[in-house]
Amino acid sequence: RQWYRTYEYSDYNSSDEQSLTFDSYMIPEDDLEVGQLRLLEVDNRVVVPEKTHLRMIFTSADVLHSWAVPSLGVKCDAVPGRLNQTSILVQREGVYYGQCSEICGTNHAFMPIVVEA
Repeated sequence: RQWYRTYEYSDYNSSDEQSLTFDSYMIPEDDLEVGQLRLLEVDNRVVVPEKTHLRMIFTSADVLHSWAVPSLGVKCDAVPGRLNQTSILVQREGVYYGQCSEICGTNHAFMPIVVEA
């Protein structure tokens, strides 16, 4: 399935612990609750600490995608066969929304990003 994101908290992965890896899908309009944003809400948010420097590494299993969260000042392409990295520093607690910013196919508009700090 091409139209979702998989996240991994790699600092917490080891051979004797369960991997902290999860998929994140957009919540369909019919399943939204009051107050949730259409085309922007996901079933599993990325949760990060505030005031902590984070290194993020991106890749793709299929086509060119992009991980863009404008309010955090970050955009990084996810390219098949390549690892790209960027760093972020979330200054304050909140919920930050983003989307894929590369035209990656027919469901390009349905790959939102939600970061919760």
